[in-house]
Amino acid sequence: MKKSSAARILYPATTFMVILVLWEVTIKALHIPKYFIPAPSDVGLALVQGSALYAVHFLITMYATLASFAIAFTLALVLGTLIAEVLFLERTIFPVLVGLQSMPRIALAPIIIVWFGFGVASKIVLGVISAFFPMFLNMVHGLSTVDAEQIALMRTWRANRWQIFWQVKFPNALPFLLAGMNVGIIFAMLAVIVAEFLGSNAGMGFLIVNQSNMMDTAGVFANIIILSIAGIVFHYGIQYARRRLLFWSAGSEVAGTSN
Repeated sequence: MKKSSAARILYPATTFMVILVLWEVTIKALHIPKYFIPAPSDVGLALVQGSALYAVHFLITMYATLASFAIAFTLALVLGTLIAEVLFLERTIFPVLVGLQSMPRIALAPIIIVWFGFGVASKIVLGVISAFFPMFLNMVHGLSTVDAEQIALMRTWRANRWQIFWQVKFPNALPFLLAGMNVGIIFAMLAVIVAEFLGSNAGMGFLIVNQSNMMDTAGVFANIIILSIAGIVFHYGIQYARRRLLFWSAGSEVAGTSN
């Protein structure tokens, strides 16, 4: 087990190091200008020199990301449960939400900024809209795919609706919900960054735009690396939670990941 875990870390780390070396050698050998494609050493220098600046803007972006994710998760949990449990809501509201899910939500960013201004509110609203649907659809799907024999068995034991939900339906939906969370947190971060691109005076997206205007390509790459690391942390954090909570489940499905 320990050897397997070490291999899972060693292989991608080695691949990453090889890519960095080839990247550095190629840039230096071909004398490619720094403003066009920076070498890894230039990106590393930008990270060190601008560490304080990146930290401030990163925290702003992460605040909006986590706030929008938390709101989207709550809405997905509540609405997904209601629609899966109440037939009337499934027939009336669910088709509307499925229709909205196919809408290009990032295209709404300019309108949302007009409605909510250039502050954190517009970033959170766009993040909520983007993160909600993967979690919501997975929650509904998980609650709707319960084995009918399990429910029948619970009813023979005279379990009420609340007991059936908590002991059968929700455990069945949890793998799907966590899979949706894995997608939703990334969608939330991307939506926040897009909002910062279009109308913000702080955050990683705002910083990327400013650095692009100043032809600071190394700074832009530094931002991308920081955000990529954040995405990796989110992904493996949710994967860790899944392994701890769902030790009996070997896999799960993801529904509704289009954006």
